[in-house]
Order: sequence, then structure tokens, then C-alpha cells
Amino acid sequence: MKNFLNTILLLFLVQLANAQSHVAKSEYARYNCRFAPKGWNNAEGKLMCPACAKENEDARKKKIADDKAADEAAKIRNAKLKAENEANFKKKQAENAEKNKVTEVHVAMGKMPATAVKKPEPPVKKVPSKPSKDILFFADYPGSMSMSGKNLNYFLNENGDTVLKSKDYGSTFAAFGDNKNNFPKNIGIVILKEENTLTNGKTRNVADIVDLKGKRLFNDKSISTIFHLMNDYFVIGRSKDFGEDSSWGYNYRRIQEVDIYNVKTKKTITLDKDRSRVELYLAFDHHKLEDEGLKPVLSRRYSNYDEDIYCIDAAGELVVKRFQGSR
Repeated sequence: MKNFLNTILLLFLVQLANAQSHVAKSEYARYNCRFAPKGWNNAEGKLMCPACAKENEDARKKKIADDKAADEAAKIRNAKLKAENEANFKKKQAENAEKNKVTEVHVAMGKMPATAVKKPEPPVKKVPSKPSKDILFFADYPGSMSMSGKNLNYFLNENGDTVLKSKDYGSTFAAFGDNKNNFPKNIGIVILKEENTLTNGKTRNVADIVDLKGKRLFNDKSISTIFHLMNDYFVIGRSKDFGEDSSWGYNYRRIQEVDIYNVKTKKTITLDKDRSRVELYLAFDHHKLEDEGLKPVLSRRYSNYDEDIYCIDAAGELVVKRFQGSR
């Protein structure tokens, strides 16, 4: 009986010793121990090493205690800071109240001569300020041929102040960025909420150019496309039978009537029709013309693939160059 009890005690002590130490040796492969050899069969999901489990539990309890201590310290700091802020605020209030105290002083004054009393000057009547001249309007990008804007109903000046706003505007177009195309001053392009019904039953929004006071330049319901070329030149498009087909802001494939209008000289250049419509593109890849001192701004393409390139010369005049098509 005594030997049996000694055996039981010995087994208990061995188990206790094993529980307090890591079991990373190969013969204990059934345990998942952090000290197991690399590549050994200590895959996750096996029995946790008792020493590893105890260390994990101790670390967890320590983190809880540390977090609680840090939270208590933060509460103490916040309470102290709040008290200091309240004290500083009350002190500042008292200082301001002391500064703002009005001290009454009674002074006995003699009788003033009648000639010394001046009559109060009449108030100056303020005249409402009028918009000054030579304001550069800013809105959407001016070089785009696309008439789909950002739904702005106002224009800005160079300081970012609103200079013209109207509930009738659906979109606005004017100078943008460094104004590389020299957008004229005191005017801007608007897409109005007003619509024009075409012969095919569809509708197009009316486009126009407005001045500083919002006065419309054309007041023509048939105009549905206006975009800026360069300097004082604008393209005016009308289509009574169908809507213009614009693509990515770089071309119009079908406009029935097209004018190039100079807002300064009031002169109009009307483009002849080609199969009842006109195709317009932004002018690209004409370096030869640039070498001649010309700035290509617009390409008009015909059905036989002939092409007219509209350019601005050094004097600011519009020059047309004809190129023969390849077909």
C-alpha cells in the first residue's frame, strides 16, 4: 500500500513538473509549443503546451491590468486638464469684465458759447456699387467643344467673387486656368434652361453669350451650340432638324448651320453646308502651319475628305488653309 501511494505521488510530481516546463522535444510532438524545432510536427490544433498556455494567460491578465491602469491615468489627466481649462476660462472672463467696466465721471462744465456748438453733418448717401468693366469671367473649360458643363449657374471673377448668377442658367463656360486661348473679358457662354423643340420632336437647350449684366447677345432660340476658338472668335451652331452629335468634347459630326463669329468686330463667317451638315474637329497635328506662324484652332472636314484648317495668324486674324483629302 505504501509503495502504491509513493508511485501515485511520484506520477503527480512528474505531471506537475511537465506542466511548468515547455515540451518542445520530439517525443512530445502532440503538444503545440513555441520552442518546438522548426518544421517539426507541432501544427496548430494540437494540444497546447502547458507552459505556453500559462505564459499566454499571464500575458493576457497583465495586458488587462495595464490597460485598466492606463485608462485610470487618462481619466485623472483629463479631469485635471478640464479643471485647469475651466479655471483659465473663468480667469479670462473676470479679466474681460474688469476691462469693460465703465467708470462714471461727473464733470461740471461751464456754459458753452452758442457759436461753439456745431451742427451735426448730414449722413453721406451711399451709392450702390456697379460692376466694373474689364472683368474676366471664369467658369468651365473654354476650349472644350462639348456643351455638357458642371451645372454651374454663375460666373466668377479673378478673385473668386461671384459676378453674375441666374436661376435661368443650366451651365456656364468662360476662362479657365491660365486662359491659354485668351477668352474675351466681360462675357461668358451660358446653356439656358430654356429649350427649343426640333422638327423631329426632340428638344435642345438654348445657348447664348451674356455680358456683365446678363444681357443676351444673340437671343436666338435656334442656337444650341457655342464654343470658344481663340481670342474674340466663337463657333455658333444651329440645328433645327436633329441634335448635334458631339464626341468627347473634340468634335461635332453634324451641325446644320455653323457660323464663326467675332464678338469684337461683330463679323460673321458662315460655313457652307456639305450634305446638309457640317463636321467640325479640334485641329491636331498641323506642325507645318505652326512653323508658318499660324495657330490651328479648328478643322472642318468634307464628305470627300478635303479639310479646311482655320488658323489664327500673328495679327489675330482668321486664316483658312485647304488640304486635299486622301480619297
